[in-house]
Amino acid sequence: MSQPAKDPWDDDDIDKPPVGIGGMLWLVLLHLIATPILIVLSMLKLVKPLSLPANVHELTGHPLFLVLTGFVVVAMLAQLLFGLFCLVKFLRKRAAVPRLMTVWYGLGIAMSVLAAIQFAVNPDVFTKIIDATATSGAIGRGAMFNFAFCGFFIVYFDVSQRVKNTFVR
Repeated sequence: MSQPAKDPWDDDDIDKPPVGIGGMLWLVLLHLIATPILIVLSMLKLVKPLSLPANVHELTGHPLFLVLTGFVVVAMLAQLLFGLFCLVKFLRKRAAVPRLMTVWYGLGIAMSVLAAIQFAVNPDVFTKIIDATATSGAIGRGAMFNFAFCGFFIVYFDVSQRVKNTFVR
C-alpha cells in the first residue's frame, strides 16, 4: 500500500523561527544600498558651491562653520565606507551585523544632529552654500524623523528573533 501524498505546503503546525533576509530586514537592506549612493550624491552636490570663490570668502568669515563643514565631509566619508562595510557583512550574514547596524544607525543620528548644529551656527551661510531650501523647521523635523527611524532599527536589531536567527556565522 502506498502512503497518502503529503501536501508540500503543510507545515505540520510546527513553529519555525524566522530565518533569512525577510520582513523588516528588506527595508534595512534597501537602506544600506541606497544610503551610500545618497551620500555620494550629497558630496558631489557640495563640491561646486564649496569651490566658488565667493562662497570660500563666506566660509572663511565664519571659522566655526568652516570647521563644521569639514567635519561633516569627513563624517560623510566615514559613513560611506562604514555603510559599504556593513552591507558586505549583512549580505554574508555575519554574527557581528546586529552590533554593526546599531553603530550604523547611531551614525545616522549623529549626522542629523551635526547638520542641525551646522545650520544653527549660521543659518544664512548654510542656506547660501549648503541648501537653499533649508529652514529651521525642516532641519528639526528631519532630525526628529531620522532619530525615530534610526531608534526603531536600533531596538529592532536588539530584540528581533529574525535578526538573532539570521546573523549567526
